[in-house]
Amino acid sequence: MHTIFLTGGIASGTSAVSEVFQERGIPVIDADVIARKVVKPGTSAHARLRAEFGPAFFDAHGNLLRKKLADVVFEDVEKRRRLNAITHPAVRWEIAKQYLQALFQGANLCLLDIPLLFESDVWKWWPLSTVCLVHCSPGQQMERLMARDGCTREQAGARINAQMPIEEQKLRAELLIDNSGRREELVEKAVTIIDRYERSLVPFYVRGVFFLLLLTPVWYFLNLKILCLLNFVIFLL
Repeated sequence: MHTIFLTGGIASGTSAVSEVFQERGIPVIDADVIARKVVKPGTSAHARLRAEFGPAFFDAHGNLLRKKLADVVFEDVEKRRRLNAITHPAVRWEIAKQYLQALFQGANLCLLDIPLLFESDVWKWWPLSTVCLVHCSPGQQMERLMARDGCTREQAGARINAQMPIEEQKLRAELLIDNSGRREELVEKAVTIIDRYERSLVPFYVRGVFFLLLLTPVWYFLNLKILCLLNFVIFLL
């Protein structure tokens, strides 16, 4: 199964690209959705966050006030490090489970939407993978973020500056999607990528080799059993 790592600056348009993949029936693993799931009340990450940051960042029902915590950690490197140390292991484990589910269901292509991809090293060792970066102009990114989250220009700037510079991200990506234009143009670019990788036969060959390697010990064991049975029959004769 080929994996496309989708990333980009905050409010650059990765969610719109993910929607195109979902509409085409491609399994999408969204790190943001998972990040919300792993901090729900009753989870170990939720308990650790409450102990680390205090009850001020939780509502009356125990739900994490994500925006309030984000405003703090985006301006404090140490607090952001502590937050990531709690949530990232839980997020990685859930990503691995969803990936294996897609693999064993026979998918040929999978999309992993991970906003802070380059801040981790998971993309470096993931087999059969390609990194796709969605980007737009700095002015568009600022305006979109302010409109989406209802934050001030200063708050938006702090969140953008807390991430790796987009020009540095471009150097690490293998595919680039410019989302400075109309949505129709974005959809066309995403569909082109889907068609390119869905037609590839490499994942089928790799899956075949994998299952052959998996079956080799079984085949050896069966042959050994048959050989033992034949020797027993010969002994009886």
